[in-house]
Amino acid sequence: MIGTDFDYLRPASVREALEAASRHEDARFLAGGHALLPEWKLGRTRPPTLIDLSRIAELRGIEVVSGSGRTGADGEADAVVRIAAMTTSAEIEYSPDIARYAPLLAEAAAVISDPLIRNRATLGGSLAGAPPRGDWPPVVLAADATVHLRSRDGERAVPAREFFTRDAAGTDQGSTTLRPGELLTSITVPGADGRARSTYLKRMHPASGHAMIGVAVAAVFDNGGTCRDCRIAITGTATAATRALRAEAELAGSALSPESIEAAAQAARGEIAFTGDEFGSAAYLAEVLPIYVSRALSHLATPSSNA
Repeated sequence: MIGTDFDYLRPASVREALEAASRHEDARFLAGGHALLPEWKLGRTRPPTLIDLSRIAELRGIEVVSGSGRTGADGEADAVVRIAAMTTSAEIEYSPDIARYAPLLAEAAAVISDPLIRNRATLGGSLAGAPPRGDWPPVVLAADATVHLRSRDGERAVPAREFFTRDAAGTDQGSTTLRPGELLTSITVPGADGRARSTYLKRMHPASGHAMIGVAVAAVFDNGGTCRDCRIAITGTATAATRALRAEAELAGSALSPESIEAAAQAARGEIAFTGDEFGSAAYLAEVLPIYVSRALSHLATPSSNA
């Protein structure tokens, strides 16, 4: 039960929301609420001001634009998908545009928790909170997404690989480059073409639906089946989602053979600073991660994988 007094604001535009945040330095933005509200009920956070984003129409919707920014799609390789921050996981799951141009996101959305959560939880809320076992952070990393941020001072576009940050000591903290008073408004994802394959594989906690471990992979192949570009992102193993750069390097310029897949899986294991918790010890996660990396890459090795 939430037993503290707080101010509740429900702006109708992004501009109003940012103005409200500037007047209330300790305000929290409320999106779907599935991260904030449980922490509040447990007394772990007590925001004095809540800014509800649910009335803001410009923070909802999925749009396909060409690489030049014009409305419409001139071809799959040139398409860019823009997903507004308050778009729910269910909307992403069932969007025909997402299925066509960003199938990795559609696949991931379908395995996020349960239908009740997917119909309320938002993409922007998950990314801004950067939960250590969240599904969306590794997916946008693998999809090479760009995160769009807005404040009263202007707008920023931050590559997903730079959005999730580490502290000065070099340890993952589940933090982001969001600044005080700044709002995540949307993400953009490059459209996949016929040479692309992707997948998201997770071990789901049976009670919470969170990823005990999750592996998102997106790769581009040439006509001969050689992997020209690969992005592997992992969640659940540390306190923030991260790219497995050494594993990616193992696959660049090679076919996805059993030997290269095994090498990549072991490379991923060697570069992660595992941090266990009540869901699984660091030793357990270190044993499980190569299995899930191997399974995800083996799925991509077949031409029938999504494009």
